[in-house]
Amino acid sequence: MKTQMMQFRVNDEEKALIEKCAKKAGMTVSEYIRACMLMEMIVDGDLHALRIVGRTIGMKAMDALSRRLKANPTMD
Repeated sequence: MKTQMMQFRVNDEEKALIEKCAKKAGMTVSEYIRACMLMEMIVDGDLHALRIVGRTIGMKAMDALSRRLKANPTMD
């Protein structure tokens, strides 16, 4: 259950873009922002973020993430 609120400021152009992307993804703005943030952390190798994603959205999402990472491996 989500019980904490975070706020941040954006300009009109950023707000419109975020809302457009969230709608395209079939998500609320909150869901979209959380997903983007967690995905970035996972791509950077944050295992805690990976556990959060696995716990909250399950194996279907983990499979999608695995396909994305295989298609776009990071260059170290």
